Amino acid sequence: MKIKSSLLAVSSCLLLNTVSNVAMADVNFNGFASIVGGVTTASGEQLYGYNDNIDFKKGSLFALQASSDLENGLGVTAQIIARGANDWDPKFEWAYLSYDATDNLRFLVGRQRAPFYMYSDFLDVSYAYPWITPPNGVYNLLFDSFDGIGILYSGQLGEFDTTTHFIYGKNDSAVSALGETITPDFKDFTGLSFSANREWLTLRAAYFQANMTMPFQFLQPLQNGWAQTGFTDISNDVVMNGDKGTFIELGMQIDYNDYILNAEYTNLTLDHTPFGDQKSYYVMVGKRIDNFLVHITYGKDDDSKNDFTASAPFGVAPTLDFLKASTQQIIASQKSDEKYLIVGLRWDFHDSAALKFEYTSFSDNLNNTNDANLFRVALVTVF
Repeated sequence: MKIKSSLLAVSSCLLLNTVSNVAMADVNFNGFASIVGGVTTASGEQLYGYNDNIDFKKGSLFALQASSDLENGLGVTAQIIARGANDWDPKFEWAYLSYDATDNLRFLVGRQRAPFYMYSDFLDVSYAYPWITPPNGVYNLLFDSFDGIGILYSGQLGEFDTTTHFIYGKNDSAVSALGETITPDFKDFTGLSFSANREWLTLRAAYFQANMTMPFQFLQPLQNGWAQTGFTDISNDVVMNGDKGTFIELGMQIDYNDYILNAEYTNLTLDHTPFGDQKSYYVMVGKRIDNFLVHITYGKDDDSKNDFTASAPFGVAPTLDFLKASTQQIIASQKSDEKYLIVGLRWDFHDSAALKFEYTSFSDNLNNTNDANLFRVALVTVF
């Protein structure tokens, strides 16, 4: 596997910096990698970016993480990931300072992972969970990192060990969505996650909100048209400009003897936008047999959006009819009713590496031409 020279250059700079400052602090390096191959099982099928031509690039990645203890509770962490889907261009996923005020209280400042999900801390570390990647229906937000502050507090609630994670910051990294590459602005990104663990049981809940601006160009003509016809409320709802979005997650994990049960539910609500509210969940059961893990996952995704053009009548003027029909088409496109079944096998053939096999059957209840079956295999490791 060939990694672009820019990644090696960054790694070399980190190493040279370590050597020059060795008297001050030691830098620890570790990393992880996934080599993933995927192919749909029939001609013309597409799922999660794969088609009937086998692809070993899209899901593969290579990462390096550097961390240093600067003493007296202060530390620094940086993580660089090169993804095959991005032509192996390296990118800083994490770059933050941490300060342990007490044994139970930690502060983080900089670019860090948002604790949206149960596996957020290990989102790219396939070795850390059963699947090749976590279920796409639940783990599908446009971003997973942010720039800002985080506060972690570890405590006790009865017989449960608890962790509370509060965050505040923003994200303005470029994303590709709906056929456009845009630079969104998620301001006042605020929220917290809470988890409680007792022996074989983990419970989790999270809530986040942000003021969102997403400058999609294809929505501008509709916004201008509604504004010119006097329907300012509809004009404002057609675009995303400082609108509020909220995200809720509930999770559970049972790891008892050789049996595993995982479940997560998410609800994304986008107020005063043309985009649908998204509800998703999955349930996974697994059984360990020696150094093998057999697992099966069922998931469902439901997206919907109320028609906010009801106040505009049909048949009054051709321009108004065009605006209403075009906007309703966007609203209708936000509706989804999808389900999937994942059957997987994990083989831990090495202390720090595993081989994974997965078959995914995906069904779109609103459009069966989107139905597809995907087979993937992955070699994952930590080092």
